Amino acid sequence: MDAAELDSAQAEHASHLLMHLQRMRATQELTDVVLLTEGVAFYCHKVVLSAFSAYFQAMFTCGLRETQGAEVLLRDVPAKCLQLLLDYMYQGNLPLDNDNIQAVAAAAFLLDVDGAFRICQNHMEANMDPSNCVGLYHWARNMGATGLADCALRYMCQHFAEVCEEEEVLELDAQSLGSLLCSDDLNISQEQVLLELVLRWAQRRRGDLQSETEAAELLRHVRLELVEPAFLRKARRRNPILLQDAECSGMIGPALQPAGLCETAAPTRPALRYGMETTDLLLCLGGVNKGGVPSKRGGLADLSFCFAPHGRKTYYIPSPLKACGGSGQVTAGAVSRDNILVAIEAEDQYRVKSLDIYRYDHVELKSWVEVCSAAHRDMYALGLLGDAVYIIGGQMKVNHHYVITDSVVRWSLKRGGSWLSFAPLPLPLACHCVVSLKEHLYVLGGWTPQQLPEEEPDKLSNRVFRFDTGKDRWTECTSMRYSRYRCGTAVLNGEIYILGGIGCDGQDRGQSRSCLSSLEIYNPDTDTWREGPSLPTSLLTLRTNASNTGVVGNKLYLCGYFKGASRHEIITKEILELDPAENMWTVVERRAAMHDSYDICLVANLNPRALFTA
Repeated sequence: MDAAELDSAQAEHASHLLMHLQRMRATQELTDVVLLTEGVAFYCHKVVLSAFSAYFQAMFTCGLRETQGAEVLLRDVPAKCLQLLLDYMYQGNLPLDNDNIQAVAAAAFLLDVDGAFRICQNHMEANMDPSNCVGLYHWARNMGATGLADCALRYMCQHFAEVCEEEEVLELDAQSLGSLLCSDDLNISQEQVLLELVLRWAQRRRGDLQSETEAAELLRHVRLELVEPAFLRKARRRNPILLQDAECSGMIGPALQPAGLCETAAPTRPALRYGMETTDLLLCLGGVNKGGVPSKRGGLADLSFCFAPHGRKTYYIPSPLKACGGSGQVTAGAVSRDNILVAIEAEDQYRVKSLDIYRYDHVELKSWVEVCSAAHRDMYALGLLGDAVYIIGGQMKVNHHYVITDSVVRWSLKRGGSWLSFAPLPLPLACHCVVSLKEHLYVLGGWTPQQLPEEEPDKLSNRVFRFDTGKDRWTECTSMRYSRYRCGTAVLNGEIYILGGIGCDGQDRGQSRSCLSSLEIYNPDTDTWREGPSLPTSLLTLRTNASNTGVVGNKLYLCGYFKGASRHEIITKEILELDPAENMWTVVERRAAMHDSYDICLVANLNPRALFTA
């Protein structure tokens, strides 16, 4: 008997046993104990109760009075909840809803029915939101369910900006609210969120002298030095009863003092909350194969390099390829305010390829989660506007032949569903670039298929197209000077930068191509191009055709590159910086810890505390 047959036989055996135990319970056959609660009798088998509940196992095996008797009185368990728990023991089914979840969880916790409580906890965690996490935390803590309480507290801290807007948090007593205000782990970007919360809490209890005293105590947990002075002055005028407290007034004065005055007497700046530590990082993602490429850190390359340009600090983020077993290749990526996405080229057991879209969950899981899949294509461009993902152009297999396509499809991250077709590109394109700017997508460069027999097989493009997503319409913009592909692109100060790559001067009419060092800058308001400072060397972007450039703090960064037109597998691991004010390139890192051949560079706003360090 092989493993599959054995598993099937064991499942059938277990199902047969459960069915007969339930029948015997229903007919009171061989039942040896009666559970009594709220005047309702439940006939059961001690062996079944003991198998699922440590509470009953201890009761029936430790010489207690209930061991000899036929009846057990349960005073604190509602009959409806006991019925559901017995059904779970005998049938493996536990139907839960928002009306019964807390009562069933409390009964399962009291009777130590561990499996049922885990189901309840999973249900609560799955349905946790800013409106109920505060109450759930205190309910679990008071009950002694520390695991559930810790989960609710983590959720509360991560979503505290949203929690502050709910009425539930205003119902907390002063001690409970104060313990939250002391935490460094609150995910808020501005301290005035907490000041506003204390003022709302005090306003609700206005006229209660004890509450006003407690509110003054709560204010001491707000880090007033981190509050915007204008907001603090307005708050003092709006709530004089609270802010006239002598000790609070003593704290507000120094907080309003200009930083440059009496520096020696200025108070020590308090620690930042978790949400205030986020910063823009350069993410160099990918570079892992199934065997595990050795990384510079000495282990397998299951982490990807992150770089903070301002402090020149290095961090590491889980590789998106780790989420799919280390196989495949990151072929594109995009970032918006709320999403970090990558597309991974994957192959199933039948060697059928697909594009799998993954999103980085940096709040809950701190890992990559698959969002959707699309039909396979390569040399395409991935665009992201709001909650919509666009796959634009590329090469697809049609009737056993590879063709360059003008296809444009969109997926909604909010609604899901399926990929929808949108207005096609004005011409088929592959190896092109895409950037998002002012609610539009811009497609630049690439190469087009041969149209006439005497043409080059892959004719380069210097054309630029703008896509209006609302009108589902493409518009052609002023062309670039160079026709190019495998180049870097980024948006800086409302303008599009495109640099390096392989190309030729002007429209491609068969002239020779070379590796470029040029930088061109496009102004969308005037629809004009201008020359930028040339790169220190001619270079190519990454092997995936994805951009290796990003913008942090109004400066352009180029993260590793291939020198010349040869396709070496080892990236030159320099990070170059372009300051538009200085109009020149400088090297800020010579031996960055990126992988030898990583796949794509993105810029995302992340919290270093949530990342790995060397």
